[in-house]
Amino acid sequence: MHTDSSEHAAKVRTFFDRRVDAYDAFYDPPSPLLRAFNRVFRKAVILRRDQMLTLARQHGCRTVLDVGCGSGRNTVWLARQGVERLVGVDISAPMIEQATDLARRAGVSDRCEFRRLDFIHLPRGERFDLVAAVGLFDYVLDARPVLAHMASFAEKVVYGSFPGWTLVRSPLRKLRYALRGCPTHFYRRGEIAGLLEELKFGAVQVQPVPSGHLAWTAR
Repeated sequence: MHTDSSEHAAKVRTFFDRRVDAYDAFYDPPSPLLRAFNRVFRKAVILRRDQMLTLARQHGCRTVLDVGCGSGRNTVWLARQGVERLVGVDISAPMIEQATDLARRAGVSDRCEFRRLDFIHLPRGERFDLVAAVGLFDYVLDARPVLAHMASFAEKVVYGSFPGWTLVRSPLRKLRYALRGCPTHFYRRGEIAGLLEELKFGAVQVQPVPSGHLAWTAR
């Protein structure tokens, strides 16, 4: 995960440092019952991952920067689908350890590199065909500088998932996370489109999914 304010970042990092296994279970549930639950109630987790691959194939992307990579599930999955080089960045050291181990066990360590740092401090210079942030903007204090930093690394596509605001579910989620010390943020469709248009990177698309939106700008 990643944020931009030091205090905000510390809260998010502490939250995810303590919940590596719980977070990872979203992607690889330990029981058939949980897998069935995820297919119904957490469908967006799969949709947002699959859209990364769709965009990579549509735009001929061979390299990917995965911002807020967490336990590396999406990064390793993309490697197994044929992406040639991937770098995952996350603020949580236990998440990076888990991701590194996952890539080793999947036999894709030669194509996956994981770095523990707050993305906003990643030095500019490297370039990637696709720069993605999946499940990140839920915990970002200000999306604007993060998206701008993402665009500075991107050759072809900037892509992100954004949790949407609903009258009942969003306040409950915000309260639940706040009680655990983790701030959360939500976005409306027009706000997302405006943020990506500000980048002046390329054509902008915003696609609704359960619980939010997928959005990208591509050259």
